[in-house]
Amino acid sequence: MSRGHRYWLLILVISAISAIQIASREIATQWSLSAIQSQTEQRLLDYIGDARRSLQRFYHLPYLVTNDSQSLDYLKGNLTLQRDIEEQLAKLDKAANTLGWSILSSSGDVLVSSSKQYQLPPTDIESIVKQIHKQREGVAVVTKNKGTFAEYFLAAPMYLGLDIAGIVVVQIDLSLLTEQWLTSEEIILAEKPNSHVFLSSSKTYTADWFNDAFDKQQMSEPTTLFDDTRFSIWPLGKTRYLAQSVLLDDLQWELTYLTPISTMENNVAWLSWSIAAACVVVCLLLIIRYQKHQKALSQVRIQKLLIESEKRLNAMINKTHVGILLVNKDGLITDINSMAKRYFNLADSMIGSVDAWQLFDTGNPNSTTLRLLKNLSQHREVAELSSVETFARRSDGSHFPVLFSISQFRWDAHSYYLCTIMDISKRKKAEIALESANRLLQQRVEERSQALEEAQKELIETSKLAALGRMSSAITHELNQPLTGLRTLLSSNQLLIERGETKLAQANLELVNTLIDRMANMTSQLKSFAFQKLEKPEPVSLTLALEEVLRLEQDALKSIDVRVRVAQDVNWVLGEEVRLRQVLGNLIRNAIDALKGRANPTISINAKRIGDKVTLDVSDNGCGIDPDQLDSIFEPFQTNKKIGEGLGLGLAITANNVRDMRGTIHASLNTESGMTFTLTLDSCTNGR
Repeated sequence: MSRGHRYWLLILVISAISAIQIASREIATQWSLSAIQSQTEQRLLDYIGDARRSLQRFYHLPYLVTNDSQSLDYLKGNLTLQRDIEEQLAKLDKAANTLGWSILSSSGDVLVSSSKQYQLPPTDIESIVKQIHKQREGVAVVTKNKGTFAEYFLAAPMYLGLDIAGIVVVQIDLSLLTEQWLTSEEIILAEKPNSHVFLSSSKTYTADWFNDAFDKQQMSEPTTLFDDTRFSIWPLGKTRYLAQSVLLDDLQWELTYLTPISTMENNVAWLSWSIAAACVVVCLLLIIRYQKHQKALSQVRIQKLLIESEKRLNAMINKTHVGILLVNKDGLITDINSMAKRYFNLADSMIGSVDAWQLFDTGNPNSTTLRLLKNLSQHREVAELSSVETFARRSDGSHFPVLFSISQFRWDAHSYYLCTIMDISKRKKAEIALESANRLLQQRVEERSQALEEAQKELIETSKLAALGRMSSAITHELNQPLTGLRTLLSSNQLLIERGETKLAQANLELVNTLIDRMANMTSQLKSFAFQKLEKPEPVSLTLALEEVLRLEQDALKSIDVRVRVAQDVNWVLGEEVRLRQVLGNLIRNAIDALKGRANPTISINAKRIGDKVTLDVSDNGCGIDPDQLDSIFEPFQTNKKIGEGLGLGLAITANNVRDMRGTIHASLNTESGMTFTLTLDSCTNGR
């Protein structure tokens, strides 16, 4: 062979070897990625199942409090129950192994927590309250701030009638989702769709790292296999990961499972170059006529690889913590791993004489597992079960609960069935213990609820009698004085008429009219106190109502420094015209009465808009009241005035009118020793 022919032959051999190396690398890559993708997909589904089960056991927790009568009584205003509710929340927090429990008001104020150290971040409270009022049912909220671990909350509304009076919030530890069966090299990510990552199982590549340093739209590498399967490759540092994502519709989370493929790529590269080297060797052997010898060496090498592969496979199977049985089509056990032997207490000598169905609950002939294993040949096409709970039987006759799975596969043109068994005795004991604890807790709650209901009935009857007594006493005192005056004046008039002293009699009749007007004013207040409730608030001009009240009271306000500040965006509110004027009149007249005999009397009226609310403050520097009377200031017949000067119904009527207009009113002592009344009503625009 000439030198030129040898040169071209060498080029041809090198080209062929290069083509073989490239083709083998591509085929090995495709095959390896397909295998990893299938394995990763299954592991992702398994992880999703575990994550769902981990979270589902917490979903019922808020509802342990939402219908609790003790908590509802506290929301109705029985503040003496706060300590009991705090202890109850602390017990629930400890029993459920959560991070904290809280009860919020409907506007997001923290009323009660499971511990004094536990506090909810304001941004999380705002998000929870917004979703509760939007959905009006239980919600789940997850938040993530930079530098902190993701916070996961379960919340449910507490209703008083048809209105949301409070919100129960339970914080769940999301670290339980990262303490799963993932290996140290695998990574699981959780993120909100089209948003930031809030959970990562990796200590190196944290959620903050992904949000700051990784853009999956630009940095991921789309890959397509020969069967048109598409997925992405993520380069993280020096390691490349196969990424698969699933959107959980119920949680609105997107889970991404990352599996490292750097080892696979190294193996593929090694395999492709090994093939190329083998081709070179084969070519060299063909050239030097040692083909037969090289074949023998290749066969020996392949045999060694098969033996080593079989050893590694057996070692992996025997080291797993799941029992594995290999069953043939007749239901006979052909192979079993070490864990299964320990589960069933089987010796090696017993394996060949035991059918697979004999290892399961033979006392229940209707068991799906038992019937399937007994008749594998008849159910060959449907012999697929996954994670079925059943009972297995040891060689000594004892039973234990297991999770049983079976799947069919072919090996050397024969059909076999792979059975996996997982002992769940510990889990079952835990479930029984939890069920017993729940029953005991329910019994205690029912006993406590019954006792509270009886105490509440007694308290209501006592309160009714006390209110009736105060009302009777106040009316008697207020009416007795003018009645006594009327009797005296009429008796005097009879004598004056007999004597002909008509001027004095006329003066007495004017006093009689004054006393009658006072009695009519008292009955008018009682009538106002029982005024019919407003069905639906309507747009009312706050500024016009305030101007009219100030104009009517201008004579009484001549000696008082009145300061009025109304913001430009304050005008229309939801209410009722007569009630609004009566409320403003009562607050201003109450301030006027408190300023009698005071130096430099001052009344300040400030109105401003906060969100969809309008707030009006009426302040004075008058005599004020005892701080202990603040809690009862809006109750009927509560007054500091002398007998004959009023029934004490003015502020009670004001509170009722404000409540009818679906607003709120609050009284407090100010820094000038006087009182400040804060009125809050819903705002509206242009009378709509």
